[in-house]
Amino acid sequence: MGENGVVRRLDLLAASCLVLVALPCSSQGNGGSQEPAPGQIAENVTCRGDAGQRYAVFLPSGYSHDRAWPILYAFDAGAKGLLPVQRFQDAAERYGYIVAGSNNSRNGPVALADDALRAMMADTASRFAIDPRRIYLAGFSGGARAAVRAAIALGDHAAGVIGAAAGFPIGVDPTSSMSFAYYGTTGTDDFSYPEMTTLDETLGRLGLPHRLEIFDGGHDWPPADVCVRAIEWMEAEAMRSRRRVRDEAIVDRIAARAASEARAEEEAGRVYHAWSRYSTLAATLAGFREVAPYEQKARQLAASREVQGALREQADSIRRQQAGHARLMRLALEVLADEDRPVATARFFQAFDTLRLQSDRPGNDAVRMAARRVIVSSWSALNETVTADMEAGRFARAAAMLELMGRMRPDSAGVDYRLARAFARAGNRNAAIQALRNAVTKGVGDAAAIEAEADFEPLRGEEGFRELLRSLKK
Repeated sequence: MGENGVVRRLDLLAASCLVLVALPCSSQGNGGSQEPAPGQIAENVTCRGDAGQRYAVFLPSGYSHDRAWPILYAFDAGAKGLLPVQRFQDAAERYGYIVAGSNNSRNGPVALADDALRAMMADTASRFAIDPRRIYLAGFSGGARAAVRAAIALGDHAAGVIGAAAGFPIGVDPTSSMSFAYYGTTGTDDFSYPEMTTLDETLGRLGLPHRLEIFDGGHDWPPADVCVRAIEWMEAEAMRSRRRVRDEAIVDRIAARAASEARAEEEAGRVYHAWSRYSTLAATLAGFREVAPYEQKARQLAASREVQGALREQADSIRRQQAGHARLMRLALEVLADEDRPVATARFFQAFDTLRLQSDRPGNDAVRMAARRVIVSSWSALNETVTADMEAGRFARAAAMLELMGRMRPDSAGVDYRLARAFARAGNRNAAIQALRNAVTKGVGDAAAIEAEADFEPLRGEEGFRELLRSLKK
């Protein structure tokens, strides 16, 4: 989508969402089987204004309609709204947040997330007492970009964004006029690691409230303890920006827990993590408590050999990742362009196998981290290429990329199923039926879905296809 298209989408989203946040907060329950209970997760609430939209929601155990509550709207990359609700449940219970995760929004067209947000906002406004100036948004992967887009559209109503494993939408850059706080997270093995570290530096140059937390893991939602720290930081920022009244008990709780974590990391000899904790603690409590001791400890640790070495290794891993990804993608394109495809394919897998060996190295050095990220980033890039090729009618090209993906993950039934669709549309019926058989062997078993798949239309008259369906139906 071009820049003008992005602006138009933001304008449309803003117009509809601002109407919703202008509605008065609900002051009484609405009854019915869909009404979630305080202290519990409701996994699949149907939006009353749009029965096609559903979400998971958690209400803190102390929830009542007597006052307005902050709310966190979450967007998962795979429409699994329950997952972020579970990750943020502990933090929401501690600090009194409503958490709603869309069961519709997923990676794909921006309209999926926009429609989900409008439906969730309308439904939650009719059910719960929500503070219109304390609307938070969280997202993973493409959902993180959707969360930022929604925050921009909501303007001053958006208090903060928790972005996991992806930054701002393509075509949208941070500006100093943005009013929401940003808490980014990424895993050590996350292929979005370079993007998230670069975004953190950009937000710092713009003087915007921001934090970045790096956890041990991959391309995923952050673990529950990171979610707690993210909400604590948002609480401090809300007090700092006067979106909520200053609460000394909450400040004390944040200070005690964060200081304890920092000391534990230091005592365990995890110097880099201790430095990160003390730095975050000083930034979070600035203006609320005396932070000079924490700042001094952070400076002391920053000068250590351990922290300096870790920072150099992180920079090295980013350079290796970028170079490795570019090389693997170039080799993938050569598979399409080279007249001798078997030779080009062999070159691709020689490079891929080297990465796989590097990813299994002991420890967590730059070579291992870069290799793990490249393996995931290359898979994601090939997946996006296949989707674009199928939509554009380039079926033979899509099939070639899917064959690479099938060798990268030989146990993936989903790749074989997509490969069958691509072969069928490309006119290679025998290969399509064989790929479909492979998919069934690996677990695909929904005969009705296969029968209804439009891409299999060229296979309807093939006995092998009909035999496969008969076998599944039995």
